[in-house]
Amino acid sequence: MLILSRKDLAANLAAYGEHEASSRIEGLSKEDYDRIGKIGFQYSLAGKNLLLAGCLAAIEVLEGFPRELKRKRRLWDDVPSELRTPDPKMLEIHEWFEAYAGGAPVKKREIFEALASALELYLPGYRYFRSFEHFRRSFAHGISYIGFERAHGVVNLRFGVLHEDVERVKANLYGDPSYHFAHVARTISKYTANMGPSSPHWPYPVKPTWPISGTDGLQRASYELVSFVTDTVLPYVTAHEEPARIRDTFVTTPGRADQFSPSQTIFAIDYLLRDRQRLEDDYALLTERSKGYVGDYRSDLQRDFGAVVAKWNDAL
Repeated sequence: MLILSRKDLAANLAAYGEHEASSRIEGLSKEDYDRIGKIGFQYSLAGKNLLLAGCLAAIEVLEGFPRELKRKRRLWDDVPSELRTPDPKMLEIHEWFEAYAGGAPVKKREIFEALASALELYLPGYRYFRSFEHFRRSFAHGISYIGFERAHGVVNLRFGVLHEDVERVKANLYGDPSYHFAHVARTISKYTANMGPSSPHWPYPVKPTWPISGTDGLQRASYELVSFVTDTVLPYVTAHEEPARIRDTFVTTPGRADQFSPSQTIFAIDYLLRDRQRLEDDYALLTERSKGYVGDYRSDLQRDFGAVVAKWNDAL
């Protein structure tokens, strides 16, 4: 889906000489406007500038068939004054997309193959699994992985660890045997869409996400991705091969993981490490932290804690 504000789209249509179309944008239904976003996204995948893609899509939706715009270049003096002030946030988004749009159009498989090729020299011990679209490395007690995901034209990474000892203890405590590795199985993980300069969870100097649509953008993203993975991702997955570190992240810096308040994992690690005092401390901390939560989380927390205590007492 191409994301454009109605004001920006109307202004650009007017600049391309499409005044009638520009005047109709504000009155379009949500369904028709969403169609513009979907069709515009296809134009952008073909290498069109994002705003040009949106304008072409608008003409197609409004008139029922595609055609070229009346002007090849925008004439801003021809834009009504009320449309000339662009949305700063939308400008930022457009500039971000255009930074990765140069060159010939590229599709998802080509993008992932190129990024994997750029990374493989910097991931010793890892193997790329094309069907899962991720790198994977086995260690003594589980699997570390670094994977690609793409939605709405933007590439993100998801990286983390499946710790088999922790998952086995969780299955023993809570009756869930599904600890074997699968594409979505993870003990702890992080998704880069939840990182960046404005993230309250994991502030990062730049957005570690890449709206790649052209070969030039792919080359730029490959260079940036290597730096991000070697500086941030590899230290993260390596550190979290230790259960104690998984527990510490969930308890002390929960924004550094995407799982929401995973009490079962925390309690399972306390049980695995045979630390009864830390189990009590973690339960007290999570109980205090959950005071503002809605729903059944507090009762689930009490249930999860009770299951560990019962198992612990049985083992005495």
